[in-house]
Amino acid sequence: MNPRERLLGALRGDRIDRVPLELAGFIHPTRDRIAALADPLRRRIAERVFDESAVRLTHPSRINRLLATPPQRIRSERRFLPDGRTETRQTIDTPKGELLCVTMHDPALLTSWTAKYPVESPADIEKIASVPWELPRDLAPPDRDSMLAAAPDRAIVETRISSPFVCVAGMMKFEMFLEMALTEPAWIVELTEICRQRELDCLRALLARPGIEYVWLGGSEWITPPMASPAIHDALVQEQERSLIEYIHAHSDAVAHVHCHGHVRHALPRVIERGGDYFEPVEPPPDGDITLADAKRLAAGRITLGGNIECRILCNESEEAVETAVQAAFEGGKERFVLRPTEGPSPRLSEREYRNYMKMIDLWEQLSPISS
Repeated sequence: MNPRERLLGALRGDRIDRVPLELAGFIHPTRDRIAALADPLRRRIAERVFDESAVRLTHPSRINRLLATPPQRIRSERRFLPDGRTETRQTIDTPKGELLCVTMHDPALLTSWTAKYPVESPADIEKIASVPWELPRDLAPPDRDSMLAAAPDRAIVETRISSPFVCVAGMMKFEMFLEMALTEPAWIVELTEICRQRELDCLRALLARPGIEYVWLGGSEWITPPMASPAIHDALVQEQERSLIEYIHAHSDAVAHVHCHGHVRHALPRVIERGGDYFEPVEPPPDGDITLADAKRLAAGRITLGGNIECRILCNESEEAVETAVQAAFEGGKERFVLRPTEGPSPRLSEREYRNYMKMIDLWEQLSPISS
């Protein structure tokens, strides 16, 4: 069974030969891409897992976190700064005046952040909401055959979308969003519905013919309790994501991957109920609030779970700690399970982190086979 078949089979609940391994930050479509990596330790790990790793090739959805504003209404200007960072200035053209969003990227830290949000007041919300909706230009299904040609045994064609409320929350400071969720809940629900409808329009275009095999859906962690109350989480996530997942399943053979960090004991049964196929990273206590074994019991084979080797262990702790964490991740069964870290590696690996990743791979090779 090749890596593509193994991962898709695990996410669909099919019988597979072994637990898939996903190592974010080490999966590349070609060996040439690995050879170009500056970090020799990163290259060694990427080479070791190359033949065993499915690689997701992303076809853009054109959905942004700025009220899903049509990208043709946004002008972008990028500047490369003397310290190596990149500044991107996005000017949103609205009928009520321009709005400015500034984001930064530090390649040395592999980190991006927003330096200025376009929405800083209720008046700014009115501005961005005044932009007429139209589909992003050139939005169309991918040519799956051509995308898979370079790595037919490993590649999977994906697109990535956000939970609709994230397209609202992402245009303002998070504290402003949380305050409005309490003081202006009807307005936040209305804006979230606008984004849900826009995302559905984009999905209609993307899924108009076969091509997309995998839809990554992220952002619900922003308001997963205790980040917000259970009532706010359920009001802004449950039915909105359900409608997207139902559309994906009704109009394609794609799997729906729900990504959500943090405390997920409240979220997991709701993800199952709304039809998700894959949920990760299920961080254990103290970082999360449920062990993977308990999550498997709760899921009862209704969804595939991914996780949950914590990055703090891989970065800072011993090989013995890694072994304990991997063995705990396998508790509760191997079916509908993907072994993976909770996040990607450090920008430049230390010797300790390198040895810990190698230990994790050793243990995967030992523990992952599934008897027929």
